[in-house]
Amino acid sequence: MSGTSEGGGDPHRLITLAFSHYNEKARWALDRCAVPYREERHMPFVCSLAVAVATRGRGGEADRTSSRYSTPVLIVNDGRVLSDSTDILRFAAQRDTSLFRGDEVAELVDHYGDRLGPYTRLLAYWHVLRHPGMIERLADENVGRREAWIFKKLVAAMRSRLTGALNLTEAGRDRAMVRVREELDATASRLQRSRYLCGDQFTAADLTFAALAAPVLLISPEEGYGARLPEYSSFDDEAQSLITEMRTHPAGQFALRIYAEERRRVLA
Repeated sequence: MSGTSEGGGDPHRLITLAFSHYNEKARWALDRCAVPYREERHMPFVCSLAVAVATRGRGGEADRTSSRYSTPVLIVNDGRVLSDSTDILRFAAQRDTSLFRGDEVAELVDHYGDRLGPYTRLLAYWHVLRHPGMIERLADENVGRREAWIFKKLVAAMRSRLTGALNLTEAGRDRAMVRVREELDATASRLQRSRYLCGDQFTAADLTFAALAAPVLLISPEEGYGARLPEYSSFDDEAQSLITEMRTHPAGQFALRIYAEERRRVLA
């Protein structure tokens, strides 16, 4: 999926790790604000090479959860390089200033980026990599045949590097579960006061929460996710139990509602 050009202007280039939730956050923002872009989808590690080539080795600015060759990267048609999902969200929100109303919205966007996204990512990789062939199928379903073939040749090396980089250990998984449950509980508590996270209107905080919760909710393209995640039935009982817990949690139900009401509407 990609945006379309409007008014004859050249579309921006969005380089993504196709199924990443931080990349979904950027896609969602661009789509919602009708920013023209062309998405270039990749798999892990291949996306870093694509960023290096597209930026002529410069990459972007590293943040607390990624390197300067991480995605998403938006190459603006005036030459600027935006390499953080929040920077891309703010760039898109120039067309819809209602997305950032007040300091509380910005604080929550940063909070979920630091305190939710890394841990839903860890849990997703933990369970995907425990199922032989699952990440290879994600390549077949999200990128072209040539890149899928190349990625499959890199899987063995990728597994060991991801295990170290993301702390894919039982202790890391347990810590991530605690953090994700804490964030969902806190979000549910906040939602007792209003329809959305920061009042009665949709903001960037709601978009960010829903996007970064997606890996543990297993949002499908039919529900509005901008890439293909594994099928629920392909996971073992442990993973299915986690997904069911997250989807039935009040905050998980909120994220599903946001996808139904806000993401699918944009894509329709």
